[in-house]
Amino acid sequence: MKKIYSVLLLSLLSFSIKATSYTITTVGTAYSPASLTVTVGDVVTINANPNHPLAEVSQTTWNANGTATLSTGFGVKTSSFTFTVTNVGDIYYVCQNHVSMGMKGMITVTSPTGISEMGTSITDVKLFPNPVKNNLSVQFNASNEGNVSAKIYSICGKEVETLSYNKDFQAGVTILNFNLQNKIPAGIYFIQLNSHSKTITRKFIVE
Repeated sequence: MKKIYSVLLLSLLSFSIKATSYTITTVGTAYSPASLTVTVGDVVTINANPNHPLAEVSQTTWNANGTATLSTGFGVKTSSFTFTVTNVGDIYYVCQNHVSMGMKGMITVTSPTGISEMGTSITDVKLFPNPVKNNLSVQFNASNEGNVSAKIYSICGKEVETLSYNKDFQAGVTILNFNLQNKIPAGIYFIQLNSHSKTITRKFIVE
């Protein structure tokens, strides 16, 4: 019995050591960063105050710039809110006073190994070149064949472009090439890969 407790204690200590803390701040009427990728076990703090009431919402409400809170979410916070991420998926949140001005954000939560579902795992996601002018390449490694969708979001969390939808890939290293010329203005963006309802987000810059 003592041996079992020792193993559990070591596992918990190992998990806590690997956890990373993130802080999302308010800058004017925007969250910074507006899009964030974390793993299960990480700790996230989102700044809030009475002028910027923070609310967790559904994806549908988020897309519509609404303010109705998610029944299973953290509700409305008027002071900085800190929580430990426990489930894989997406967390959508808004400032109830300024969502119409684009003040909203998204947190993508992955397992420690990346995108994984039904035995398929996407890891080692890389973007190049970064910054990019015209052609962006996305490279990842997959344990099995599958399909992936890729979308681009602005720093405010607004969807800008759908690059691919359910594109098939084989096991091993895959490189997706996208032509951004004349499509996206210069600035900071996030590309989101979605496979089997799991997501990974990476930041890149368009010159």
